[in-house]
Amino acid sequence: MSSVDQNPIHDLESLNWDDLLSLKRSQLNKIKDLTDKIIDIEKNRFRLINENIQHEKNKVVNMTTRLAQIRTEMNSSNSQLLTISEKISKSKNFVSIMGTRLPSDNEGDLVRILESSQKLVDEKRYKNERQKNEALSVMNDASMKLEAIKAIRTVNEQLIDLNAQAEEIKKILKILENEDTTLQTKIADTHNKIDKLFVSKRQLAAEHQSCLKDYDEFLSTLDSVNSRLDAMALWRKRQRQEYGYRPGDDALFKVKESAKKKFEAGAKLSFEELKLLYDEDKSSEA
Repeated sequence: MSSVDQNPIHDLESLNWDDLLSLKRSQLNKIKDLTDKIIDIEKNRFRLINENIQHEKNKVVNMTTRLAQIRTEMNSSNSQLLTISEKISKSKNFVSIMGTRLPSDNEGDLVRILESSQKLVDEKRYKNERQKNEALSVMNDASMKLEAIKAIRTVNEQLIDLNAQAEEIKKILKILENEDTTLQTKIADTHNKIDKLFVSKRQLAAEHQSCLKDYDEFLSTLDSVNSRLDAMALWRKRQRQEYGYRPGDDALFKVKESAKKKFEAGAKLSFEELKLLYDEDKSSEA
């Protein structure tokens, strides 16, 4: 990069016509590039970041909603497990108590005794009332023992079913707990991603402001260049009209500019410098 590009405004007075035109083209190119960049930031990059932020926020909302559902399902499952556990405890207590009272008789034998006694009574094959009562007593005893055996068996079967239900609920709770943990991690990660997106958005806003500042500076430089070119063009026109001055020679214009600055600063001017300023005033009056 040339010294002119690095400090264009300060160096304008030292530039000739061709250098100024070159600087003007350079500023126009920079303004075009900056314009494209500003438009891209405003129309594309800001929109993309905002869309990404909204997308991640929607993910957080969905995951938070699911997390609430999981907590509700876990509470329901824990409540069911508590109810089943209470039933299991009662059933075990029943089996524990009744188990000691369970008859040692074989269930098949008791069934045969009951059936034979029942047949004896039904067919009235007893010899007397005492034998009948003994048969009824045997029937009643066998029936009670069978009911006790059936009750224990029924409770044991219920215990098997209750334990199976409890295990199934525990599996469901484990799955829900794992999903809960995974979702909490994902939510935290998504929040971190959103924070990073906001940092990027602030950085983009700073870049946008910097581009706008550079854009204004380039426009200001371009205005200065144009003003300088206009002044040189006017000077050339006067010189051509009065002296046949060749447009390619800018030395006289620079001498005149230097004389004007010395005059405004109160410095002593040479005869040639005074004559240049006098001719300038005459041209302006004309």
